[in-house]
Amino acid sequence: MKQHLTAYFCAALAAVTLQPATAGYSNPVSAEESDRIIKAAFEQGIGIYKKYSGVESLRKEVVSEYDPATKKLKSVSELTIKRKDFFYREPEIEVLTYKKDGKDMAPSKFRVMKAMPLYPVFDEKGRDNYLITVAEKIKHDGRQCYRIQVDPRRETSRHFKGSIFVAVNSMEMVGIEGTIAKLDFPIKDFRITVKTKLFNNVPVTQSGEFQVRINVPVFYPDTLIVSTLETIESKLML
Repeated sequence: MKQHLTAYFCAALAAVTLQPATAGYSNPVSAEESDRIIKAAFEQGIGIYKKYSGVESLRKEVVSEYDPATKKLKSVSELTIKRKDFFYREPEIEVLTYKKDGKDMAPSKFRVMKAMPLYPVFDEKGRDNYLITVAEKIKHDGRQCYRIQVDPRRETSRHFKGSIFVAVNSMEMVGIEGTIAKLDFPIKDFRITVKTKLFNNVPVTQSGEFQVRINVPVFYPDTLIVSTLETIESKLML
């Protein structure tokens, strides 16, 4: 179960794109400014989704499992993964190396399950899927950013809900934080933090953390899974 959970998110976040924003710095944004920022985001995003099919990446990932009640660490898995995250179809994922609790394992032992990506926020159908507003100017990860609030128009497991952070001085997307609109069984809770960087003028995932709590009685008892990832290299797919 733990192996496939990030697949819900990576394609949607790879080129649209919960670490708390720094407290004590927040300025309101006028309706006119909000409209201008959102228009610019759509102009950039629509061009990206028309030109590219997704992002290919090589990543390091560490997956830690905890008992939610006691916070006791149950296991740690270290992985090297090659991914092709498509914007509108299931990803292609290959596990290159796998180590569990310090022991080398066959990569094939890490069972990968796939899912469709989230609906993109800033493509041609973004306004149909989401209500999007610029909530405020805020200090995020040391940078002055617009915090764009994204609320789903329908609550499904393919709709994102949360915030996208865009640098004020450059309109560069620098990160996201949020969850999915509907938590389907066996997911009890889900939180995501992603930092992005520009690659050929396209924001791609640089690093991130996924926290998910699942509970499948008998087969997979209540478990908190924390996955951290670091991208080694990325390239855009036509």
